[in-house]
Amino acid sequence: MAILAVDVGAGTQDILLFEDGVAIENSAKMVMPSQTVIVGKRIGRATARKGDAFLAGTTMGGGPSVRAAKDHLMAGLRLSASPKAALTIHDDLEKVRRMGVEISDSAPPGAEVVEMADIDPSAIEATFEIFGLEMPEKAAVAVQDHGFSPERSNRVARFEEMARVLDLGGDLRSFVHLNPPPFFTRMRAVKETLDAAGVRSVVMDTGPAAIFGAALDPRYREPALVLNAGNGHTIGAVLAEGRITALFEHHTSVLTQEKLLWLSERLCDGILTNTEVFDDGGHGAHVTEAPGMRRIRSVLVTGPKRERFIGSGLLGRLGPVISAAPGGDMMMTGCLGLVEAWKCAEGRGDG
Repeated sequence: MAILAVDVGAGTQDILLFEDGVAIENSAKMVMPSQTVIVGKRIGRATARKGDAFLAGTTMGGGPSVRAAKDHLMAGLRLSASPKAALTIHDDLEKVRRMGVEISDSAPPGAEVVEMADIDPSAIEATFEIFGLEMPEKAAVAVQDHGFSPERSNRVARFEEMARVLDLGGDLRSFVHLNPPPFFTRMRAVKETLDAAGVRSVVMDTGPAAIFGAALDPRYREPALVLNAGNGHTIGAVLAEGRITALFEHHTSVLTQEKLLWLSERLCDGILTNTEVFDDGGHGAHVTEAPGMRRIRSVLVTGPKRERFIGSGLLGRLGPVISAAPGGDMMMTGCLGLVEAWKCAEGRGDG
């Protein structure tokens, strides 16, 4: 069995070609700029040429791509977009129009066409071909999907869904989608892109993918606190019996070492509230069960920004801190969680 695992983040897309019988250390891996970074640069080139731009394709992650779109408009240049691509900027297309974006099914004459998508199967396949590798027929992809929420904060909508899954049990299988519901427009767009490329796929959120991936580190012991410090978001979770029982999510850029320690302690003790995190500008928190900080047996930290928090030594107050690196590669943590997700979807794993 061969699986393409792609963990799509704000800064990078981490790619693993998983093959049965091949050690992870010998597997093909890539850490490349994320599609939102690539798209942002393409829009930026159109801006530099002072030309019109048309956003084609589908809904994808924002961040650099949306900032570049706004910069293009601020430069007094014409920007148009297909309806699906425009949803990348905002779920309310009237708001997108009021920003100055023209909504159209086709590109105006002479406009630079920029394809919007969180994953580019043709680019991955072309890269594989250079190295004599075949594109798998199966894929597992993670994106951070805020959900379709045109009338209220997508931070609220996203975390309500997270809380619902925790209330239903919080195991890996419950986070995996063979057919994402309409609410998850970004996941559905990824699924449609892969379907068009003839690739069977499952999709899930980046947070749980990283959390369950970190739990594959051989030093993991339950109950555990797992922290994933991503480029855009930091997620903390308590795991017990293979389930996420408590969770918070915040923006990495506003977290200090002291604040992360405070959030983590309160999460493990079961007293961190959704309001505390949301009012601080984060996404939220939800607790179904909490063992208490003193009963935590392992603290694992992963993600590209982990040294920002590990380096201070403050997290040592939680207990011995492990730099999680399943398979010996921290950047593949989410990808390995995705491989487990595929196995769950296929009925090959125990979740």
